[in-house]
Amino acid sequence: MMNNLPPAVKTAVESNLGARVTEVARLSGGDVSAVFRVVAGHGQFVVKVRGEKGDHPALFFAESQGLHLLAQTRALAVPQVVGYGTVAGGTGGGNLAYLVMNYLESAPETTQAQEELGRGLAALHRTTGSQFGGTPDNFMGALPQANPPTGTAAEFFWVARIAPQLERAKHHLNADDVRNFEVLRERLPGLIPVEAPALVHGDLWSGNVLFSTLGPALIDPAATYSHREVDLSMMRLFGGVDERVFTAYQEAFPLAEGWEGRVDLWNLYPLLVHLNMFGESDLGRLRIALKNAISINT
Repeated sequence: MMNNLPPAVKTAVESNLGARVTEVARLSGGDVSAVFRVVAGHGQFVVKVRGEKGDHPALFFAESQGLHLLAQTRALAVPQVVGYGTVAGGTGGGNLAYLVMNYLESAPETTQAQEELGRGLAALHRTTGSQFGGTPDNFMGALPQANPPTGTAAEFFWVARIAPQLERAKHHLNADDVRNFEVLRERLPGLIPVEAPALVHGDLWSGNVLFSTLGPALIDPAATYSHREVDLSMMRLFGGVDERVFTAYQEAFPLAEGWEGRVDLWNLYPLLVHLNMFGESDLGRLRIALKNAISINT
């Protein structure tokens, strides 16, 4: 566990900011990275450091690209990236990767802010691409996530999302699981409503939403062009998102009929990611979601 900002990272941050770091505090969260609030000059900043497991510079490069994609839409606030890089100082002689962003001051989660979040997500999803995927590869948590340009939502969801995680998870799955995923693969094209590829956050659970003085804000994206239901579904997965957010979204940009019946379908991906990152605590939930997905009536 990294409880303090490593000296080499502190030096690099000061170089990025052009100011001396005068205060450091560890922030909560950070399943993948250690996260710190630092004060330097007249500003506050967030510094993320990639654990103590060696060099992983691509993760923060990908995160900075995702934040830039979201920022371009002006739909919701996102942290501004100041810099990123790698320095020596990891365990076993490896490097440490770091990312520096401006710090967003928290604000109360009011009814107005919840409604702004819903409308802001709708605005984000109105940014569309010519194909699904088609953005630089990135990460979901600590796991690589490919974003090849793909013609349909069903093909993209299977080839770029489900299949790579199934390969990683095969030692966790039994014969029934494998058969059920094959049934899903066959049914998938008929389960997903046809829509234009939307720019999505891609990892939109409540922990990646901040209510800030700049308005509702998004952090830690796994952004690409996908079906917009992936974001709404993941907000249902772990709870913590008020129903007003969904109501405001629906008023601004209604979802296709029956979207709530497809929540378990889309959440197969984050559940597989959790299985591969954290073990079998969510395996039962994955199996229930899979059975629900293959039982969807079309």
